[in-house]
Amino acid sequence: MKKTTSKKILNYGVMSAAILGAASASGQVMYTDIDDAVLDVDPEALEIDFDGDGTTDISIALNTFTGGPAAVAFPGTSTSANSNAFVGSSTGGGFDYPSNLSEGTLIDGAAELTGAGGRGDLYFYACYPNSQWCGEVTDGFLGVSFDISGANHFGWVRMDVASNGAGGVGSITVKDFAYEATADTGIEAGDGILSLEDNIIEGFSSFVSNNVLTLSARTPIESVTVHNLAGQEVISQRLSNLTETVDLNRLSTGIYIATVAVEGKQQAIKVMKR
Repeated sequence: MKKTTSKKILNYGVMSAAILGAASASGQVMYTDIDDAVLDVDPEALEIDFDGDGTTDISIALNTFTGGPAAVAFPGTSTSANSNAFVGSSTGGGFDYPSNLSEGTLIDGAAELTGAGGRGDLYFYACYPNSQWCGEVTDGFLGVSFDISGANHFGWVRMDVASNGAGGVGSITVKDFAYEATADTGIEAGDGILSLEDNIIEGFSSFVSNNVLTLSARTPIESVTVHNLAGQEVISQRLSNLTETVDLNRLSTGIYIATVAVEGKQQAIKVMKR
């Protein structure tokens, strides 16, 4: 992945990044891979729109406060907070500290949530006792709770945090993120990454023309299912040929995730209905 830097706000959502869906028995994980977004200019922020609805769900930022520079996370934007929250803890002094989760940690309604309507301090001036993002953090996971159309969803953001060598934060690198499209359903930190790397069908290709999705493979295609970004199944077809088509005309305009099965392997692709 290449480095992305800017002195202005960076914005990533499902419209501008590679989004892929991994279906499971319990729900639908929507994973978004981005070019590594490196925040190393103060102030600088990355706004993340998990589901591509045009609303910033969380922001990761470098900011200078009264006591010095800090790495922080905001529910919403840095200037407009909302009721979204992070997995973490609160102190008696009113400070909220997002947890640095290990891969595989379950993020759900049983997790302690903090930061709603305010901010979460990842690394504030120096390493406070409650800070879990101090020093050199590689592949840490930030657990998130956020709203989609009045329903609660859970997700994660994978980040590195580097020290500036003088006890303060030097940079934040945001690598990717994912969320569970089924409301009130938990997601494990890192869920979605392995399923995408391990399920690439060799020789598979696809394209959309005139709202018809064409699928091609070297061996017969077995099936295709299409989900919307809310995780709802909208098309399911059994297939049997090397080349197959799927009519998208009855779907509403927007982004969908098509999951194709070939010889027991599944591959998810982003599909745009115009």
